[in-house]
Amino acid sequence: MTPFHLVLAIALLFTAYFVKGFTGFGPALILIPTFSLLFSPREAVLLTTVFDLIAGFILLFSVRRLVDWKTVGLVLLAFSPGAYLGARLMTVLPVPIFKKVLALFVLFFIVLIFWQSTRSKGTLCFRHAPYWLFVFSFFAGLGGGLVGISGPLLVIFFKLGFPKSVFRTQLIAVFAFGAAWRLFLYRSLGLHFSLTTTQWVLFFLTLLSAITAGSLVQIRINEQKFNRIVALILLIPCVTLLL
Repeated sequence: MTPFHLVLAIALLFTAYFVKGFTGFGPALILIPTFSLLFSPREAVLLTTVFDLIAGFILLFSVRRLVDWKTVGLVLLAFSPGAYLGARLMTVLPVPIFKKVLALFVLFFIVLIFWQSTRSKGTLCFRHAPYWLFVFSFFAGLGGGLVGISGPLLVIFFKLGFPKSVFRTQLIAVFAFGAAWRLFLYRSLGLHFSLTTTQWVLFFLTLLSAITAGSLVQIRINEQKFNRIVALILLIPCVTLLL
């Protein structure tokens, strides 16, 4: 990795985990398509999963007493087999096809972000629609296992039933354990990458500062407008991957 690529990776990492710090989700939407320009698509997914695991458990420690573990357990019950199927598909898809699938997934999720940001919170409750919880969780896991992006489906579902402070906490817990499961699947399937010790240290310090800053300013930032800006930025790497 050249010095320019390292600086670019650090900037992307800070942006992605600043978003996660105040929303509880979002880094994969930024890192997967952009890291795919610096690494191979599979390496981008694997590296982002490692970062998500680290950031997820750092954030989880701070909100652990607010987590509804029953709800999180139900989500992971459907998320896990979906992630397993997605991870298996990722190892057999040719790289060119994988890039197209990756771009289409991100474009689809961008549409969902715009849709979600223009609608008010509904009245959907888990007890009234438990089957939708499993459907959304399974396909979120499938997207996470295949292309490392699982957030938007669960974000939209959670926003239909919970206020921001509650759904953010549950998403932090879900994505922390989801990242751990996906990393186990990827490693068991023989996926790997290598970074130097210096790169690891720089990435970790960047991640830590980003989620801290994001958590501190979450109340002051208009989340909906920020989501739209992120979605627009993501159109550039999506077009690149589709070419």
